[in-house]
Amino acid sequence: MTHRKAYKLLENMHKLRRIPSALIFFGKEGIGKKDTAFEFSKAILCLKNTFPACGECPSCMHMEEFKKKPEEELKVYGESQTGKEVFLYLQGDHPDFIYLKPEKDEIKIDQIRGVREFVSLKPALSSKKVVLIAPADSMNTYAQNAFLKTLEEPPEDTHIIMVSHSLEKLLPTVKSRSFLIEFEELSEEELRRLSGVDDPLILSLAEGSVNKAKSLAQKRELISMAERLFKASPLDAYKIAQSLDEMEYEDQKLFLHLVEVILHKKVLEDKERYELYEKLIDRTLLVLDNLRRGLKLSLFVFYVINSLSEVDSSW
Repeated sequence: MTHRKAYKLLENMHKLRRIPSALIFFGKEGIGKKDTAFEFSKAILCLKNTFPACGECPSCMHMEEFKKKPEEELKVYGESQTGKEVFLYLQGDHPDFIYLKPEKDEIKIDQIRGVREFVSLKPALSSKKVVLIAPADSMNTYAQNAFLKTLEEPPEDTHIIMVSHSLEKLLPTVKSRSFLIEFEELSEEELRRLSGVDDPLILSLAEGSVNKAKSLAQKRELISMAERLFKASPLDAYKIAQSLDEMEYEDQKLFLHLVEVILHKKVLEDKERYELYEKLIDRTLLVLDNLRRGLKLSLFVFYVINSLSEVDSSW
């Protein structure tokens, strides 16, 4: 079993009927937090009140159907304050469960208003209601501030489970009103078993993430490209930049994650260039945070190349 500590804590909460109104599952992306959050939601809503959920009652059947349905069939829309139609959240046939996620890159204040309307209702099938928010880090500042009132005065029949990959992006006031549960990085053996990937290089670059390991196994050219970046000639840098600008968002994101991992390894291996690599890590994270806004990765590539060449020429 993976995440034994977190699982045992959740099991005890359920057994003692002492589940906090708001929880935050935090840890690295792709290590199973969202799946665990869904299964815990299922157990909270289970009509037989078992942990794990029975899997047989009407509530559990609705939750299983939710996982199988195409996302487009689950989307619930509402009206913004200006009367514009906006995406609110995902909901299947279970009347007491909603899944709040960003439509693009942010969870916005209109979606929080939709959540507040949901939590004001009485449970219709189960004895409780559950709001699953993933990734919670994608709530913008306005949405988080609007959400505070719900966290401060939570209905007794509602549990809010937030999944966070970057805990620092959540406001201190959101974290202080929630029970935090850390999910540790998967061991290499757990990662190998869960992902089905055996390549040692991929396992070392995946940072304990099942999703990342599977993606890298299918896109090994990204690994080669990220490694070439640190020893590229001007011509090779141009080719890398051109390829990146033509890639889909998810591949660009994966490339930047790889660059970040490689830079962290270089920090440990080359102490004399510590400050340079730390500066490049900060720039990589900045680009990652703003990637959805149409940043050209070609500019990032030439920034890295120029930074490395400036240090080399000064030696």
